[in-house]
Amino acid sequence: MFLEEDVYQKMLKYSDDFERDGFCIIRGAINLKTINNANLVVDEFLIRHKPMLEKKGLLNNGLLQRVVNFHHSLIPLKDVFIEAIESSSEVTDIFGPATLYTSLFFELGSQQSLHRDTPYFFSGNNRGGYMGVWAALDDVDESNGPLIAVKGSHKLSEPDLMSLKSKFHPSEPVPPSSPELFNAYNEELISMAKKAGLETVVCNVSKGDVIVWNPATLHGGTTHINKEKTRRSFVMHVTPQNMPMKHMDHFFDRTKFIEPVDKVYENYCGRLIEDGDKVDFMHKETMSVNYLGRFENKGSDTSF
Repeated sequence: MFLEEDVYQKMLKYSDDFERDGFCIIRGAINLKTINNANLVVDEFLIRHKPMLEKKGLLNNGLLQRVVNFHHSLIPLKDVFIEAIESSSEVTDIFGPATLYTSLFFELGSQQSLHRDTPYFFSGNNRGGYMGVWAALDDVDESNGPLIAVKGSHKLSEPDLMSLKSKFHPSEPVPPSSPELFNAYNEELISMAKKAGLETVVCNVSKGDVIVWNPATLHGGTTHINKEKTRRSFVMHVTPQNMPMKHMDHFFDRTKFIEPVDKVYENYCGRLIEDGDKVDFMHKETMSVNYLGRFENKGSDTSF
């Protein structure tokens, strides 16, 4: 099957951008009908659950922020995944067909400092596979917290990992999560990027656009200034099938053995999605899909 010339040229461009810059923006990657349907079920979810979330303190300024694996409850987010990956497959399928490992959903911008993903998404020395895929469900500009990325930062060498480890964990192993060490690691990289004269890009996008980044690319989010304007986005962490994912304990100790995994997947429209039935809100509380309900297409929902 031959690709149309304009589609072929578009794929070549974003593939070249990804290789050169460490990230790429694919305009119009997702059909607006798919985006609107996803937004509709988010609205339906909030009609049912916003009072409960407010009572539990699981909203930020009345908005959803950092909802982990929302796609287990909101099925149209799986359609966003399908279209995002099919539109970016020239990059996301480099190491094998991309599967959905985990996801994040935001209504409020992440406002996260520049960082690399690799300490929390580590699969072993010199083993690639993980990528971040970010889909815009709203138009995003400087007023509502766009993504930022540092061009070429994926090519920066690692800081002195042993020196960093000794500052924060001199006599004990690094735990799976160490925020202080993670911040120091990224501060070193930001300093290296500045010395190298690398450019930080503000990624203004329209709903339906997709951004894909290399896990070693420094990226983050700017301040969400206009809180009356949502910045709905769906972040997909994708890997080849059965790729193990480890965290900072393995990243800072490369001698630790990484065991093979045999994951359970759902086949959704020809793509694999890691099985699960839990949704986490801001890393504060986890709820079952059985409790939240399963929100299907066209705004209807059913509970298990």
